[in-house]
Amino acid sequence: MRTIEGMYTNYKCFGCNKESILITEEVLSTLRAGKYISCSHCGCKKLKEGKVTDNLKECIDHGSWKKVSGAIRQVHSG
Repeated sequence: MRTIEGMYTNYKCFGCNKESILITEEVLSTLRAGKYISCSHCGCKKLKEGKVTDNLKECIDHGSWKKVSGAIRQVHSG
């Protein structure tokens, strides 16, 4: 069983190629209960675990983000 390394974990979906940032403790709790983690955008169960960190800004430093209606959203280039 994994130990908690950081507060946030970044996941990338193989289905829609979007990213999600989840709280590591809640992910571990879900997995311990015998359930699974899936993409919140398309429902795909195939997720690639990315960076685990205590600093949320480290999870989102690779892209451009902006605040839209009070929520932080990623701005895709291209």
